[in-house]
Amino acid sequence: MKCRYFWRIGALLSAALLLSACATTSPWRVPYSIVPATAAESSAATTRQDQVVAALPVLRLTPVTAPEWLQGHDFHYRLLYRSPQQALYYPDARWVATPAQMMGDLLQGRLTESGRWQAVLSPSSTGNAKLLLQVRLNDFVLDFSAPRQGVAQVAGEATLVDAQNYQVLGQQRFAFQAPAIPANPDGGALAMTRASSAFVKAVSHWAEQVARHSSPK
Repeated sequence: MKCRYFWRIGALLSAALLLSACATTSPWRVPYSIVPATAAESSAATTRQDQVVAALPVLRLTPVTAPEWLQGHDFHYRLLYRSPQQALYYPDARWVATPAQMMGDLLQGRLTESGRWQAVLSPSSTGNAKLLLQVRLNDFVLDFSAPRQGVAQVAGEATLVDAQNYQVLGQQRFAFQAPAIPANPDGGALAMTRASSAFVKAVSHWAEQVARHSSPK
């Protein structure tokens, strides 16, 4: 009888502790994304106009790559004032896809909407392209210089390659920042979106310039 009594007490205590843990654990938020849901009508109008004026060769965007620590959906941040070399992540916030996947979608949309290219092929497309755009994402993190001072960091490099002979036509590094206001996942996601938008805008413009001066005819 005593054993059964203690077993019941233990079971009740375990259940109470489990409920307590669930009550104090922060619920998952809706995953964040840096990719807009829809494109502006003005962008579509600009695309049609630009396509009539001039068109660069067919471009293929290869899969965006990233270091191993950016392979998951984690929302990373660093406490520069405490441990600048350590990348941490929010336990109750995440991205809708990996940073590389989101950056690839964002860049694909930007290049297509620019209207400067005859076509912009996705990595999975089987069409023939004259140029390849390779992008590596090196940093995608929210840095805190103080507990309430956060800055989004987006950095990487782009390489434009001749698809016929794989000659490198150009390579450039890019880095952008945006303040996180407020300095939490909500403000951080907005800041990461702004920094990412600046990143793809710069990469797109750079690729156009390099292609215009050195693309195969």
